[in-house]
Amino acid sequence: MNGIINIINRELRLVRRSGYEAFMPLIYLVIILISFNIAVGYISTNIIKTIIPLMIWLSCLLVCVMNIESMFKEDFDDGSLEMSITSESNQLDFILGKILAHWIITSLPIVIFSPGLAILLGVSHGATSVLLTSLFIGTLAMSFIGGVIGGLTVSLKRSKILVSIISLPLYIPILIFGTSAVNNYNANLGYDTELILLTLILLIFLIISPYLCLKSLKISLD
Repeated sequence: MNGIINIINRELRLVRRSGYEAFMPLIYLVIILISFNIAVGYISTNIIKTIIPLMIWLSCLLVCVMNIESMFKEDFDDGSLEMSITSESNQLDFILGKILAHWIITSLPIVIFSPGLAILLGVSHGATSVLLTSLFIGTLAMSFIGGVIGGLTVSLKRSKILVSIISLPLYIPILIFGTSAVNNYNANLGYDTELILLTLILLIFLIISPYLCLKSLKISLD
């Protein structure tokens, strides 16, 4: 556990040194929401309120996909990745720390600030609470899936297109369940099933992703 926390703290220190890059997820979110509101300003306000959660979810998906490549890239370039993976004592701690740090840096800011933005744009408090819950579960699942993809592509140059091709089919079910939960709430329908399915996806990848990621990193390093 201490190893995981140390990895997360190290990644957060690196982000703080990078300056403005720490705010990029929020910048993407604000740009997407503003552009969307300008583009569809003529549409009924009620329709916009139902689409806002989808836009927030798409922002999370976009930010997550764009940052998968960088999850292990710096460690691979400076040689520290091979040292961490070949160490028998902290392999899984290293991988879990990197995945959780990726989520904290790229997705958690959106999860924290999106409810406030949603309410400002007219989304009801109840729908916002469902959105927050689905984002918290779904973005964690996306980061664990992204860890495996990042491990597979870490040794490739200009792998963003390949990362997108691999990740999007895996992320679409999460996007569907996340947005369906909010839509069902707005339609006065049950949304527990969608949240349970999101949680199930998270638990599955929480268990298998560290081992798949470790295997994929070893393949990439060979």
